Amino acid sequence: MRRMIYYGIIFLVGIILQFGWSQFLSFAGLVPNVIIILLMFVGLTCGPVPAQVLGFLWGLSWDALSLDLFGTHALLFTILGYLSGQLSHKWNEGKVINQMALTLFANSFFWVGTFVIYQVFAPGEFKFKVNYIMVVQPFYTMLVAPVLFKIGEEFMIYAQRNGSLD
Repeated sequence: MRRMIYYGIIFLVGIILQFGWSQFLSFAGLVPNVIIILLMFVGLTCGPVPAQVLGFLWGLSWDALSLDLFGTHALLFTILGYLSGQLSHKWNEGKVINQMALTLFANSFFWVGTFVIYQVFAPGEFKFKVNYIMVVQPFYTMLVAPVLFKIGEEFMIYAQRNGSLD
């Protein structure tokens, strides 16, 4: 039960940061994809199953709150959760360069996956335009990743001390 509360808190923090406080993290119109960062953190530290479940729930929430093609975020975040979970305890998740590289890859995968899904399922309905945000946002997200990883590590240490992850 405590583990479910721990994951519920992470889920709510992701939603609040991405949709509520994103304007405070904005720089020149760019907003980091906080959910991808948290998804990579959960995948690396907790394994594939929690990352897949949180990825699906975050994606479903994003799809419900946006006008994008429904299911795109849920599918891509679930795949990213699985892939990051497969790297759990195989990478040194404490190294900043690994955090940044994985986040850059995940964000780039997300944009390419979104493009492919739009081309397959809605080739004429939605106009998918490449702009500077799609090129620069993965790098901005990559720069924010170590900060959120550090906060996540501290939260995880606190939860372990209090027996929430037993």
